[in-house]
Amino acid sequence: MMLNTQSRLSRATTLAILLLGIFTAAHGSYVTRCGHQLCLDGKPWYFQGANAYWCNEFGLKVIRTWAFNHAMPYEWGKYDENQFKGLDYIVDSASRHNIKLILALGNTWTAYRSPQDFMRMAGVDPSGKDILAFYNSSAVRHLYKDHISTLVWRTNTFNKRRYLEDDAIMMWDAMNEPRCPGCSDAASQRVVRSFLEEMAGHLRSNLPQQLVALGTEGYFLNSYEDYNPGAGARCEGEDWEGLARMRSIDALVVHAYERQLESVPPKWTKCDFACFLNYLIQYLSVHQRIAADVGKPVILEEFGLILPEYTQEQRVLLFRLVADNLQWMKQSGGAMAGTLFWNAAIGNVWDDGYNVYLDAPVAKPSPSPSPSPSPSPAPSTSGGGGSTSSPSAGGGGSSAPAADAGRAPIVANTETLTDFLRGPQRAACAEAAAKWWLPMWTAAWAQTVDVAGYQRRTADMTVLQVFLDTKAAIY
Repeated sequence: MMLNTQSRLSRATTLAILLLGIFTAAHGSYVTRCGHQLCLDGKPWYFQGANAYWCNEFGLKVIRTWAFNHAMPYEWGKYDENQFKGLDYIVDSASRHNIKLILALGNTWTAYRSPQDFMRMAGVDPSGKDILAFYNSSAVRHLYKDHISTLVWRTNTFNKRRYLEDDAIMMWDAMNEPRCPGCSDAASQRVVRSFLEEMAGHLRSNLPQQLVALGTEGYFLNSYEDYNPGAGARCEGEDWEGLARMRSIDALVVHAYERQLESVPPKWTKCDFACFLNYLIQYLSVHQRIAADVGKPVILEEFGLILPEYTQEQRVLLFRLVADNLQWMKQSGGAMAGTLFWNAAIGNVWDDGYNVYLDAPVAKPSPSPSPSPSPSPAPSTSGGGGSTSSPSAGGGGSSAPAADAGRAPIVANTETLTDFLRGPQRAACAEAAAKWWLPMWTAAWAQTVDVAGYQRRTADMTVLQVFLDTKAAIY
């Protein structure tokens, strides 16, 4: 996911420690791949989890976080030891509390360590270049593999185990969302695939027992394009179906958000909330089918719903839908092995609108009694949200909420596709693709979600109750 660059290591580390510190101590074993499923202790294993770059009570068995930071590294082969010790503590705490970790090794976006940072550290001036040059540089590849080696061979200062020998680390993402916007031509695709194969292969050669993934988002190029969230999705430069067959990776990952949806033909209108839910189920279904075909598990590694563009009620409904799909996967032995939402939080940490607070009340608060009518009531705003309401909210949007007591105000992430991230090339590609694209998931047969039924079912629920229900169903 795109990340705001205001993130801070100390706050991130503190939150991860707090999230891990409330759980009962235990020691686990390695998560392994068994065909198109994940296994733990020799049995098929399905999980729910969270992204917490900054949990067992709610059945959140997996946490995904970054294994890089502002000074990790700050030069080729040089790392801030205090920051590294923060990661040591997270890994050790996860081990002591029977939590599994997914660690991402780098980022497409500017947060913490960007591709430009790696280019500079490798002696490659990024000025006038773009991310394709990052993927294509032999010096960058050498540096990135050294970065991988430093991480996986790190000896934890708390438990004295090497990272590659710690069963708390379930999986490594070669990179977070390794896009190459506008790279839909064969030559560019060869460069991107070659980089990912080299990094995944290096991970595989160093990790005898931990899993390897790419950190991709799930976009299709050529095959299955009509399942993409928009015409421009083919222009993100990710051939998910082709990459799924890479021999050096153990698991496939998908990131799915409403914001990925583009306008839909023939009238080029924006999907509403009900449309998004139906799209999501079809999108997950095709990824699950491909994963089963190639004999690998797939993880919904990021999903969520942003406030205040959407409501808490809509967020609960989405989480219930995703949980139901996971429960069905467990019952049927399907390839979707787990789900992780963006983003777990407690206290007053920075909030990009996606935070799910694990210290919130589990039960939905009872509505307050209506006050006596005012002599001069203020007029209500049409649509409930005015300029703060997204037109894609699908009739469920409400006015932007004030920050809850003790919570940080929501600050929207404003990162965009720059020239380095090939924004102009992506735009030109998307314009050309829009002339012929027709999404499969808008067909009548694809409208499978009983949205009204889900609204009734989740009317009195919170997201935390969804977690607890799912915990009881899958463990």
